[in-house]
Amino acid sequence: MELIHVLNRGVDKRKIFLDEQDHFRFIHDLFEFNDEDSVNNNFYIFNHNSNDVRHHSITPYAFFMKGKNDPYERSCRYVAVLLALGFLLSAALNAYLFFGNNKIGVPADNGNAYTLLNPARNFIKQEDLIINIQPLRDELSELGKNKDISIYFEYLPTGANIAVNKDVEFWPASLLKVPVAMAAVKKIEKGIWKWKNELVIMPSDKNERFGELYKQPMGTRLAIEELVTLALTESDNTANFILVRNLEPSEFQDVYDHLGLTEFISTEGKISAKKYSVMFRALYNASYLSEENSQKLLSLMTETKFKEYIGSGFPSDIQFSHKIGIGDDKGVFLDSGIIYLPHRPYLLTVMINSKDISLAQKQMKEISEKVYTYIVNYEK
Repeated sequence: MELIHVLNRGVDKRKIFLDEQDHFRFIHDLFEFNDEDSVNNNFYIFNHNSNDVRHHSITPYAFFMKGKNDPYERSCRYVAVLLALGFLLSAALNAYLFFGNNKIGVPADNGNAYTLLNPARNFIKQEDLIINIQPLRDELSELGKNKDISIYFEYLPTGANIAVNKDVEFWPASLLKVPVAMAAVKKIEKGIWKWKNELVIMPSDKNERFGELYKQPMGTRLAIEELVTLALTESDNTANFILVRNLEPSEFQDVYDHLGLTEFISTEGKISAKKYSVMFRALYNASYLSEENSQKLLSLMTETKFKEYIGSGFPSDIQFSHKIGIGDDKGVFLDSGIIYLPHRPYLLTVMINSKDISLAQKQMKEISEKVYTYIVNYEK
């Protein structure tokens, strides 16, 4: 007789039953673990040599044993009853949730009196629910009179945001390494790549403007995890170009489609501070990649050594996950990321057109200081 059981695999999809003896042990345990009396070996004996389950005396289950000495048949009846009970319990629970408040089609509140409010409200203190950012908006707008500056700020707990020169677009430079990393990780999540898979350095990959990987000889093999790490922490151009060469255009398009930037690749490739910020928001919310991999990329970007831009405007002990972009030839200086101020995290992207790196750094520091000062000192 075929034995059908509820469990069909274990942790990590491991097989539960490796041989016939395991099947008999499962039958034995059905009786042992479902007995109302104390579990002991006086009720059932499992013979390892003969794979036999022998019943001695067990009155609580007389209904199931009556006229049934075959352990296979008894176990099947147990499973059938367990499945029936599970179905009934599930149906009862659903009926309670949807009809428990006597209003057909209206879910019960499950003990929460504020069913129309944002569930995240339960995890945020009242004093951290910052909505009024008008004073900060006025300050940043004053700086935004310079059309060579674009700013996007978003207070993550409430979504309150400020966009200054929101339509002014910039050449993204190394900021594009973030969507490249996201495309590579999505390929890993799909099972096409693995973190430990290795890619080879080709002559066309080498670029000495950022990073040291270009110094390695042609044919050097590096794991995808190492390439992603170098691209995000060191802004290594060679590591980035290796990843780009091994990714399909459709895989980049998938990232941009998810982010609502469907026309980005087909245009001249410029982007505003507001539009670019969606990349960090997608990582923060783990909306494109898994929680584990979103955390991994954000964590890598806390290890970058470039602190002289937005990072210079707040204390160094505050965690900052970000990516910089510098195009000396195009006169662009960019920085975007999340400042993890305890209980008050916020996203800040600043883009500046300038031929003077010192001036760009000074402007970014001033903007970052104003934002940090307002948020950290905010009181209702």
